[in-house]
Amino acid sequence: MSHPGATIVLVGMTSLDFGAAARSLARAARLRGLVVPVFASPPSRPDLHRSIRRRNGSPVVSIRLRGRPRGAVLSDMIEGIVVANYLEDSKADLVRSALWLAIDGEGEDGDAGTLALRTEVAETAPSSPPQPNAAAAAA
Repeated sequence: MSHPGATIVLVGMTSLDFGAAARSLARAARLRGLVVPVFASPPSRPDLHRSIRRRNGSPVVSIRLRGRPRGAVLSDMIEGIVVANYLEDSKADLVRSALWLAIDGEGEDGDAGTLALRTEVAETAPSSPPQPNAAAAAA
């Protein structure tokens, strides 16, 4: 993906990041009185990016990590909590927002396990803004 003056590289999610995200989301969900699903990877069906099933009444959310952007994986995890709790409409939206905040807040101390959506931007343009044309300014 490119943008004038910068190249954006999407950073995928490692299994360690996945585990840390699961713990953060579980903590945030429990604080809100929600059922916390078991998170697993990958789904048993190779054609799916995510699946949810119930084993003995407990929800299991399986998510494919390989070859997917971090944001897509985190989104699937959050949606798994929403579906596991049968949330709809405004309640689902409130929970999604709270869970995103829980994940984004984890990355603010700058540690290696940051869970904020990460992108690396490599500058390819000069750092100073372009100067206005003197002839155009005089006119």
